Amino acid sequence: MQETLNRVNELPVPTWNRLGVNSAVFPLMEAGGKRQVLPPEFAEIKTGMGHEAADFAAGHCTDYHLIEVPEGAGQQLIALPYEFKHNKSVADVTLIHAKPGSRVTILQSYVSGDDTPAFHTGLTKILVDEGAEVKLVQVQLLSDQSRHYSDVGVKLGDRAKVELVQTELGGEAAFTGAFALLAGYQSSFISDTIYFGDEKRRIDLNYVARHTGKKTVSQMNAAGALLGESDKVYRGTIDFRNGARRAVGHEAENTLLFSPDARNRTVPLILCDEEDVEGQHAATIGKINAAVLFYLQSRGLTEAQAKQLEIEAQFNPTIAKIPDEGLQSKINDYLGRRMQLD
Repeated sequence: MQETLNRVNELPVPTWNRLGVNSAVFPLMEAGGKRQVLPPEFAEIKTGMGHEAADFAAGHCTDYHLIEVPEGAGQQLIALPYEFKHNKSVADVTLIHAKPGSRVTILQSYVSGDDTPAFHTGLTKILVDEGAEVKLVQVQLLSDQSRHYSDVGVKLGDRAKVELVQTELGGEAAFTGAFALLAGYQSSFISDTIYFGDEKRRIDLNYVARHTGKKTVSQMNAAGALLGESDKVYRGTIDFRNGARRAVGHEAENTLLFSPDARNRTVPLILCDEEDVEGQHAATIGKINAAVLFYLQSRGLTEAQAKQLEIEAQFNPTIAKIPDEGLQSKINDYLGRRMQLD
């Protein structure tokens, strides 16, 4: 079996190769499943991790979901939970077609039921028709020995909206990528991502918002904490194509560093082939404020509890968007266990 995916999370435009951020290599584990042929309207949708990752997930599919939301359908929640035990492998392919004026929330959760290694590959493609709204929530809490990637592609019609919420907190290798094509007039894409790295965990993230329609809006937010010898790469690209007049794109990341051995690389990128646009990016990287840490410890908290409180304060706005209180509690419990181990 192929042992790695050799070019995933590739930047739309390469930078100096020595930085090691132009693309990534994902280490695979044993996968079963069978090939799933995607309908033409979904096959053409690009994804954030790229065709190699998308082809692998479709070629080893164990779980296939085609979700068609009827025209004008009111808000509904569809949950797709996965629990991993006994070296379980899953390659899920989820295709979502939100028809005009419909509303839907999709909750995908990947949680380990024991400490054995698990392998997850996920491919999610979303086609959003005029005036429809889709919220995709992905929660990843896999064991320390597990490997996981989630590959997302979105295509938006006129006045369509997509909100993407991702929590990348587990696994020894956690990769994700999202590509949004804002083709429709006044379409919008919002993403909120939180990530947590400790020990030698590797995290690799790639987000691209490509604006081709007029008056389109994108907002990509990421917040994370790095401990131990963890290694993280974040790529956030706003791509204004010719004709995307009066489009607006914002991207921001906030990273807390708790260890001198953690490695953080951030690549904010704006590409522009249109004059009448607005683009902004920002990145904040730093240690927890020593005065805040001292104040919390002076009130009876241990150092681990104080750090956890600081991380939770940064993560809570995104966690609050998860439409499942049980999963919210699992996330907070997980962070508590990880901080105690640290």
